[in-house]
Amino acid sequence: MMPRVIVTDRELALINACSKVFPNAKRLLCHFHIQQNIARKCKEGFDKEDWGKFMSYWRTLCESSSEPMYKYNLEKMYNRLVVANRESVYDYVYENWLKDYKEMFVYAWTDKCRNFGQRTTNRVESQHANLKRYITRGSSLERIARCIIDIVETQYDEIQKSFTESIEKTMNHHRHRMLDNLRGKVSHEALDLLEKELLRKMDVLRKLNASCGCHMWLSKGLPCACRLENYNRTGKKY
Repeated sequence: MMPRVIVTDRELALINACSKVFPNAKRLLCHFHIQQNIARKCKEGFDKEDWGKFMSYWRTLCESSSEPMYKYNLEKMYNRLVVANRESVYDYVYENWLKDYKEMFVYAWTDKCRNFGQRTTNRVESQHANLKRYITRGSSLERIARCIIDIVETQYDEIQKSFTESIEKTMNHHRHRMLDNLRGKVSHEALDLLEKELLRKMDVLRKLNASCGCHMWLSKGLPCACRLENYNRTGKKY
């Protein structure tokens, strides 16, 4: 099975190699590495409170759910940085990240593909660090293979344990009538996502009369707010 999504840092040689070997895979940039880069280049001169505010603006921009919302949040961040006399910070993030790479990390574009919420390389790096705890420079290929097998088997056991818990245990916030046919059959994680989308359905579609955006459906394969509303109108359960 070929990968549909590949998350990397902005290593151009790696990005180019991925595009050649996996031409049909969507290429995304790691949010964590982007924030690290911005912190190295721009944090100097900010006090703790102002830096926290800027990073809040940045996260809001990255989480823009649509292209119009992205443009709105971009202008809002720009105006706030101008007022704070920090145009150079805006220039840096725009020229180095937003102008050419926004489609690889801003939600308005990345959530159009089935990424299952993966936006960083943290999982891979965590497992790499875990593996390095058990091997040394002189470790044989057999030992390295055995360590990898042990780690994967441990992960498998943990996943099976979580599935068993999802089958046997019912959480109070999952007792929604539209989830009746799913409880005990899908993971708690999936039910948590659906429960949050049910709440968003009330806020976005009914109270604000806004567009759904279908991010849950496109990025995770679960019913989004507008599909939940349709189920609700027809009286169907999942």
